Amino acid sequence: MKLSQIIETGALDVEALGPEASNIEIAGLTADSREVRPGYLFAALPGVKVDGVRFVAGAVKAGAVAVLVSADAELPELEGEVAVLRSANPRRDLALMAARFFGKQPQTAVAVTGTSGKTSVVEFTRQILAANGLQAASVGTIGVVKPDGGRYGSLTTPDPVSLHRLLAELADEGVTHVAFEASSHGLDQHRLDGVRLTAGAFTNLGRDHLDYHPDVASYLAAKMRLFKQLLQPGQTAVINTDGATSGEVADVARGRGLKVFEVGRGGDQLKLVSVRREGFAQVLTVEADGGSHEVRLPLIGDYQVENALVAAGLAIAAGVPSKGAISALETLKGVPGRLEIVGEVNGGLVVVDYAHKPEALTAALQGVRPFVTGKLICVFGCGGDRDKGKREIMGGIAAKDADVAVVTDDNPRSEKPASIRAEIMRGCPDAREIGDRRKAIEWAVGQAGEGDVVLIAGKGHETGQIVGDTVLPFSDHEVARGAIAGASGQGEVLWAWDELVAAAQGEPDGEPQGGINGISIDSRSVGAGDLFVALKDKRDGHEFVSAAFNSGAAAALVCRDYQRRPGDGALLRVEDTLKGLERIGMAARARLAPDAKVIAVTGSAGKTTTKEMLKAGLSRLGPTHAADKSFNNHWGVPLTLSRMPRGSKFGVFEIGMNHAGEIAPLAKMVRPDVALVMNVLEAHLGHFASTKEIAEEKAQIFTGLVDGGTAIYNADSAHADILSQGAEASGGAIATFGVGPECDARAAVEKGLDASVAFKDGVRVQSRLPVPGHHIAMNAAGALLAVRAAGGDVERAAKGFEDLGAPEGRGARYVFNIPGGQFLLIDESYNANPGSMSAAIQTAREAVQDDFKRLVLVLGDMLELGEHSIRLHLGLKADIDRSPEVEVFTAGDHMAVLFDALGPQQQGGKGRVPSDIESDLIAAIRPGDVVMIKGSNGAKTWQLAEALRRQFAD
Repeated sequence: MKLSQIIETGALDVEALGPEASNIEIAGLTADSREVRPGYLFAALPGVKVDGVRFVAGAVKAGAVAVLVSADAELPELEGEVAVLRSANPRRDLALMAARFFGKQPQTAVAVTGTSGKTSVVEFTRQILAANGLQAASVGTIGVVKPDGGRYGSLTTPDPVSLHRLLAELADEGVTHVAFEASSHGLDQHRLDGVRLTAGAFTNLGRDHLDYHPDVASYLAAKMRLFKQLLQPGQTAVINTDGATSGEVADVARGRGLKVFEVGRGGDQLKLVSVRREGFAQVLTVEADGGSHEVRLPLIGDYQVENALVAAGLAIAAGVPSKGAISALETLKGVPGRLEIVGEVNGGLVVVDYAHKPEALTAALQGVRPFVTGKLICVFGCGGDRDKGKREIMGGIAAKDADVAVVTDDNPRSEKPASIRAEIMRGCPDAREIGDRRKAIEWAVGQAGEGDVVLIAGKGHETGQIVGDTVLPFSDHEVARGAIAGASGQGEVLWAWDELVAAAQGEPDGEPQGGINGISIDSRSVGAGDLFVALKDKRDGHEFVSAAFNSGAAAALVCRDYQRRPGDGALLRVEDTLKGLERIGMAARARLAPDAKVIAVTGSAGKTTTKEMLKAGLSRLGPTHAADKSFNNHWGVPLTLSRMPRGSKFGVFEIGMNHAGEIAPLAKMVRPDVALVMNVLEAHLGHFASTKEIAEEKAQIFTGLVDGGTAIYNADSAHADILSQGAEASGGAIATFGVGPECDARAAVEKGLDASVAFKDGVRVQSRLPVPGHHIAMNAAGALLAVRAAGGDVERAAKGFEDLGAPEGRGARYVFNIPGGQFLLIDESYNANPGSMSAAIQTAREAVQDDFKRLVLVLGDMLELGEHSIRLHLGLKADIDRSPEVEVFTAGDHMAVLFDALGPQQQGGKGRVPSDIESDLIAAIRPGDVVMIKGSNGAKTWQLAEALRRQFAD
């Protein structure tokens, strides 16, 4: 497109170093100098930390033919004929240029702003439009949701170049209607300028983003840009009359010449007359167009009523008849983490909500109050490095609106968690303070009884907890579901003291008050009422017995010769603490009810993902016990066994190995009803002569099967014959999974995260994967086959997969905003072997589409491969060569051999350790990149994943 077609006449001051500046052909736009290609226009935007003018010379050298700068920018001397565009508002003009450059947009666009409810409103609007036969998409915090329900990304308001590219792509795909979240940041930075809007909506105003805006007035002013500047006279402003500041917003809209469409109890166009509760739904009476309508909204909470009505108003403004918009409210599905019912426990209800602002917490508490006939228990906290003024305010809200308040941690970031909690506690001095968020949730769920509601507020859909610079895997949903499962035997301790003494076959030295509530081998994580087990491993645990008692341990398992110290409580003395732990674990297995089922999983890769799938799926069917982490070795398995509540209906255990002879003892300890081998790959070859020997060791899991148990294995494995022999030797039933027609369960990836598992008897189950990829679909097939072998409902279990987020280091995906666009980080840094590395490269290659055009691979050494290491590292070259545009960074001496074998255009950088390549990697990342990081845990490539999150997190 010619430059003259992109800029409006008179809108910019254009300096041309050549007479034909207006005829310059523009091949692309970007605000990131690293993304510049020949023929591009580079926008040198002023930033908070860095002025884009610093990068003009480099952009011109890379081929930029035009640059957009501030009116008063001082430019370096530029070589060649370059058009210089000076603007009083370069951010706004970049957005308008992007709109003209990409051209196409869906014919109808609506936007919503406000402090709370934006995410729900845009998604509800999309659903209402879709229910009325329209091809609709939504763009917001939970990503871009397309008409088929496919979802990707996670930005509230994308940068203007990415946004207008996205609009053009949606239009090309046949999308006619789109709903946006309009954040205060996005409006202030002109990201939505150039979008041809039909209507805008306002939900409410509260206290938020005061780390960005100097005060609430500035925050509101940013939001008012939607009504003062972006919407044009004659267009529609939908306003929630039940929200704060609604009158002021309506006055602004009328003064601008907009049509004001008011919804809510005070609404003229969509008036809420009454609400009555019906189970976990609400029946609304709404007046519109002179008529009265009764509609059942399948959501809880007053604010969800407000959000639903705002969405209906936007849909009506977009052309949907009132009756069609109101009727569609009956089909709405809630947005993840917004007053989402996680489950029921002992007659009580457990709800997760994203509320992390004062007004949102008030709305959430008041929203669930009508469902409370007992106590309202609220678990909440406040984030670090954010608005400190809201902490005491939120404490006061919890003290006022909840019956029981539990103050805990919520993304403390660089601040001391205890200091944040202390500031909150000023507002609720009678609250219970439990810093560990997991324990806080477990305590609250354990308190729930008939008629109680537990509201877990703050994180909603998030799957990480930010502590320092690290994002730790954490899901309120997952922890709550585990707590619900564990609470089935509420009031019953994990181990009575006499029972524990008998199980360990030890000698008691003292007696704790009450029973044992948990078991720990780490004094740093000991909780009140736990048994601390003093293992002799890398460090002698006996050194930390006193520390464990100081942390609240009820008792300690120690060797017979341990010398009691002042402050020690009850001791349980045994000859060998590991053997004692094993005996406790086997006793836990033996005390399960006869109809309980135990599943054991092994394999060269995918054990943890499969275990998490089983845990999520089986939790839908009954109380399920599984390790929180990859506790799959000589102490991890007995520890997980010993923690299993007696009321568990299902137990899931991961069994790993490094050397021959390790699996059989663990399998015989677990005594699984179902034993599952996921695959046999070239892992641990430093300790085995061949993959055949690895297969023989993996098959040892079948030796632990109980009589009448089921052996399951991957029929696609190159050593399926060895696994088959091991399965037959067990004497139990045999089932297989894979892709062939002879398999009992066949996996197929359909699109994105969607997959299906077809069983031999004709049953076909749809499932949603935590991360994409054929290897993950195979995990799902193995997991569902194990569920069926355990007598479970596979369709209900598959629904549980939807609760899973991608674990950090095992395929978790992050979309980061950088100048000029976004890049996608795929974190596979937890571990690696040749098979899993190949699968990860393939999955990353498949992510190179739509907005993401280039692949960046960051590969660390694969360890424990012995004499085969160099050959197996070089073997990855074939996978890399299949990618049309790829840049490779390596860390480690063995990966360096692979790096040297690559073509010059593929080589990004290499180093002996991850820190050697960190700065070069960060500098190389461009908008549109897919960056995949993988290596063995010992190679520490996770450090690079952390570095990128630290560098690019908002």
